[in-house]
Amino acid sequence: MKIKKMQSSNVIKSNGDIERFSMRKFNKSLRRTGLDSMYCNQISKAVADKIHPGIRTKDIYNETFKLIKKTSVIAAVHYSLKKAILELGPTGFIFELFVARYFECIGYKTYVGTTLQGQFVKHEVDVVAVKNNYMVCVECKFHNMVRTKNDIKIVLYVKSRWDDLKKGPDGKYLREFYVATNTSFTGDALIYSNGIGLKLLGVNAPEDESFLDKIKKHKLYPITSLKRLKKIYCQELIREKLILCSDLLDKRAILKKIGMSDEEIRNLYTDINKLME
Repeated sequence: MKIKKMQSSNVIKSNGDIERFSMRKFNKSLRRTGLDSMYCNQISKAVADKIHPGIRTKDIYNETFKLIKKTSVIAAVHYSLKKAILELGPTGFIFELFVARYFECIGYKTYVGTTLQGQFVKHEVDVVAVKNNYMVCVECKFHNMVRTKNDIKIVLYVKSRWDDLKKGPDGKYLREFYVATNTSFTGDALIYSNGIGLKLLGVNAPEDESFLDKIKKHKLYPITSLKRLKKIYCQELIREKLILCSDLLDKRAILKKIGMSDEEIRNLYTDINKLME
C-alpha cells in the first residue's frame, strides 16, 4: 500500500511544477549511490511513510539523504554529488578549474581561460587540454539552478566556434570539442551533438557514463561534498583554489590557518580517506 501511495502521489518540484512521483526514478537514484540492495529497499520503505500528495521534492530529497547518510558516508556523497557541484558557484570559474582537473586526471595538461585564434576571429576557450599532438577545447556552462538545461542553441553556438578554430592557426592539433556542464542537456542538444561528434559532459551525458559517473570513477569529489566541512571553511578553501577533497589531505597547515580545530580536521580526514578508498 505504501509503495502504491508513492506511485500515485503528485509532488511539487523546485520550480513549482507538479508531477507524478516516479518510483522507478527514485529507486534508480538510490542504486546509483552504490548502496547494497537491502539498504535501498529499507530506505524506499522508510521514505514511503513520508510521502503524501503535494509533498515537495526537496523534502523527499532531504529525508532520503538523512537516511543514506546514516548508512554510508560514500553513498551520501554520491547521492548529493549533483548538489555539491552546483555549490561550486555562484560564478563559473571554479567549475572551469574542476573540469580542468578531470582532464588532468585522464592524462592531459590543461590551461584555463586561453585565447586561441580561429580562421576569422579570436576565441576565449574555458579549458584547453593537450596530450602530445592532440588538443581538446572545452566550453563550460555552469548554472546556479539544477533545473536549467543546456539546449540546442548552446551546442549550435559551440559548433560554430569549433569550425572557426579548426581552420585557424591555433587549431592544427584540435581534435575534439566538449561542452561541460553541471546540469543536463535537452533531447535535441543530445541528438545534434551525437550527430556532429561534439562531446558532452553533464548530468545526463555521455549516455553510457555521465559526467557524474566519471567523477565517482576517478574520485574527483569536490570539497562541497564534505558535509562536516562548514560552509565558511569551504568558501575559504575554494578561494585558495582547493576544490577537490584529495587536495586537502596534505593541507593541514591551511586548514588550521582558516580556523579549523584539530578535532574538525581529524573528522574531515576520516571522511576524505573513506572517499578515497
